[in-house]
Amino acid sequence: MVSGGTHQSQPSENGNLRAPIVLAHAHSFRIGDAEFRPATREVSFAGRASVIEPRVMQFLIALHRAGGAVVNKDDLLQSCWEGRIVGEDAINRVVSRLRGVAEKEAGRQFRIETITKVGYRLLSTSGETLDTATHEPSPAGQVATRRTAWSSRRPMAIAAAGLLLLTTAAGAWFWFRPVPAAAHSMMVRLSGFQPLSADLPATMRESINAEVTAAFNIDGVVGVSTVATPGPGTAPAYSLGGTIYRVGDSIRVITRLTNERSGVVLWSDSIDYAADQVAKIPHKIAVDAGTVVRCGLSGAATYHKPLPDPVLSNYMQYCQEYWSYGGSRTLRFAQRVVAAVPDFSWGWSAVGNGYTQASRAERDSQRSEAMRAAGREAEDKALTLDPNNSEALAHKAYLIDPHDWVGQETLFKSAIAAKPLDCGCEHYGYGLMLERVGRLGAAIEQFRAATDMLALWPDSQISLAGALVATGRGEQARPYFDAAIHLSKDSNFDKGVAITDGPETGDYTAAIAALRNPQFQILKESRAALLSGYEALALDDPQAKLKAIQVLLALPKDQQSDKAATMLAALGANREALQVAARRPWLFWRRSMRGVLNEPAFPAVAEQLGLMTYWRRSHTKPDVCLTQSAPPFCRMI
Repeated sequence: MVSGGTHQSQPSENGNLRAPIVLAHAHSFRIGDAEFRPATREVSFAGRASVIEPRVMQFLIALHRAGGAVVNKDDLLQSCWEGRIVGEDAINRVVSRLRGVAEKEAGRQFRIETITKVGYRLLSTSGETLDTATHEPSPAGQVATRRTAWSSRRPMAIAAAGLLLLTTAAGAWFWFRPVPAAAHSMMVRLSGFQPLSADLPATMRESINAEVTAAFNIDGVVGVSTVATPGPGTAPAYSLGGTIYRVGDSIRVITRLTNERSGVVLWSDSIDYAADQVAKIPHKIAVDAGTVVRCGLSGAATYHKPLPDPVLSNYMQYCQEYWSYGGSRTLRFAQRVVAAVPDFSWGWSAVGNGYTQASRAERDSQRSEAMRAAGREAEDKALTLDPNNSEALAHKAYLIDPHDWVGQETLFKSAIAAKPLDCGCEHYGYGLMLERVGRLGAAIEQFRAATDMLALWPDSQISLAGALVATGRGEQARPYFDAAIHLSKDSNFDKGVAITDGPETGDYTAAIAALRNPQFQILKESRAALLSGYEALALDDPQAKLKAIQVLLALPKDQQSDKAATMLAALGANREALQVAARRPWLFWRRSMRGVLNEPAFPAVAEQLGLMTYWRRSHTKPDVCLTQSAPPFCRMI
């Protein structure tokens, strides 16, 4: 039971903490005024019922039956994952979703507390001791259950009752709609990666299996199995495997996703990794293959029946191009998908995503805007087919007026409320938007949610690190910088981080070393200008700083990058830094840019970018305005 201190679950004293949780056999229970019915995965609060994911309900039961004690991760793996090997990513995703359930579906009746390096515990927000006794459903709960069951039988009711009942059924379905289930199994059989070179480590195959299993999302949508053969039946059976062999100074990995029923290879990829990094290859395979396979199968799971092999193959290729920022190639494969299956909502959101990438690569402004308009139409088509398509909601935010911050925020919030994305992209996008309007504290929370959902994405890791540095939490940022560097395919990513964040962290030595390294690719003029700036900062020489400012301002317009803007600000050229950064609001809130916010011209720039409008309409302010030394523009909001 809950007491004043923190205590950990002891399996030897309470053996049921490790027992596998079978939802069909679990009894109903309450936390405060919220009621939970595991057999139907329902949560009832204030007369409304919702259905949550199986793994989330299992996790909640595991914490609840501990009565407020800390449940360690080993016990959670045994009870919720039946002892399977899963990574921190899978656990973090479930915890993130469960916290969302507490916030939205359960009326904030409980919260999940993380005990660092130990586990988790469930606490009632009322402070009451958790009641681990089971209950029969309350009358209100029985009504909600009947409504949900009735909604699943709505075609029969419609035929009997006519148009009026159709309207009623639609309303009931909206409030009590279940979580969409996959039309067929999304369990991937790990057939294994076969080493073909004798000098590869003998344990490589097992290491890859462990890493791939840990990288996948085990939450009832996409998972990994190591069974020897596919299960019986006629539905598609997916397997993931490949070959590994040495090619000169590289290790080549060929990955294949196959439908074992038809024998069709749905997706294949070949990547060469540096041979001197052989110990890291299993993890890199898991990251690279896991990202594409999860993207493809989680999207396919939203369709009401299995996608035909050629369609799924194009969708898998879309996923690969999307995560590689393939621009027009991303769009081309997505268009093939909807040409074959025009009622596939997530196919249309893929088209919208393709137009987003293609528009960013298009230099002609009119053509770019036409692509953005086509992208909006595609996302609207996706939402017509499925109003809860969270991918379409989140990505439409990138396609509307870039200065309509209120509209973007509305779309991101709708996406977060609709359905968690496998990638955490809705949280990542919302974090970027909040960062641009100066709400760094809120942005950090969204970036954390994104990394909870998918810890294998370098973009969310580096964004979280940058936001932490901007708020003066450099030590907290270090692990996220390291994670982003480790996850990136770019062998020079660490040098780019050193150069970009040098003005923020004050680590000029690392930035100078990176700029002097010929392996880091950068235009000659930019390298010289940034190097002069860093050397001036390291010397703290006023004359050297003035000279460096002149060199930076002499750069061609297309080389006056984010790095040039923050370097100008770090050197004290605030007015010039504002001119360079005028259309890049994400730069305004960096520590090096603090003097820029005091510039007399800044309020006008903020007005042009729609920031003032957003702050007034949303009744918010950038975090810097909440400090004692708030810049002058804060008084104008």
